[in-house]
Amino acid sequence: MLKNASRALRFLPLLCLLAGLSTARADDALPSTPKAIKDSMFNKLAQEPDIKDESSGKWEGSLGLGLTLRRGGTSSNQGSLSLDAERNMRESRLTANVLAVRSSENGTRSSDTATADFRGERKLDENTFGFAGIGLERDGLQDMTLRSSVSSGLGYRWFNDDEFSVNLYGGLAYSVEQYRTNDDARGVEALIGSELHYQISPTSRFSQRVVAYPDSINGGARFAFQGELNTRINAHFGLQLAVLQKYREKVIDQNAHSDTVFFTGITAGF
Repeated sequence: MLKNASRALRFLPLLCLLAGLSTARADDALPSTPKAIKDSMFNKLAQEPDIKDESSGKWEGSLGLGLTLRRGGTSSNQGSLSLDAERNMRESRLTANVLAVRSSENGTRSSDTATADFRGERKLDENTFGFAGIGLERDGLQDMTLRSSVSSGLGYRWFNDDEFSVNLYGGLAYSVEQYRTNDDARGVEALIGSELHYQISPTSRFSQRVVAYPDSINGGARFAFQGELNTRINAHFGLQLAVLQKYREKVIDQNAHSDTVFFTGITAGF
């Protein structure tokens, strides 16, 4: 038995050599995995794009509607329409702001106003910008059927971040005012204004706009103030509380110098 074992040990190195050769041939038969192809022209596609401006280029904002009816000792009604939208691009911005309020009490008109402002801004450097805009306004309490204006000027971004921003601007406007009493006026007037936006919370936002004309075409100073508090209920709808105040130093006949309107409504975001 020991003799047979010694014979088997003689063939052990030969068996190991044959096993190694068969393994090497099997490895040679398998196809090799191709190596990564490197191309100097397309190699940059694998890198993260260098995009510094996250402007979507789409219109974003809200559309609001409000209606209030009161019956009883006092009969009153009020309707409102508001639009606040902007389109941000890499070097420019477009804004649209529309506000219309009409109300009456016991059959007597207490408010009848509508304003629309469309403006384009072009970035000049990190903080300054140029702008051009078109404005339309109607004020029934002042017997003004239409005020149209074309404006242009420069602005400065005092604060500019996602949560808090303040813009200051000034320029010249060519305006035309038309009245029921035929006391029409037209001419060039200077303007100064400011815009403030404050993100109070992820669901609440406050906006304020002020524009003043130190020497309007009809004589005297005038200004307009608009404030809005918007709270989002869900992804599409929200509540709005707003105030509009206007003042004119010179008025026609016995019309009031100032007009202040508070209103609420439901907004739809887009």
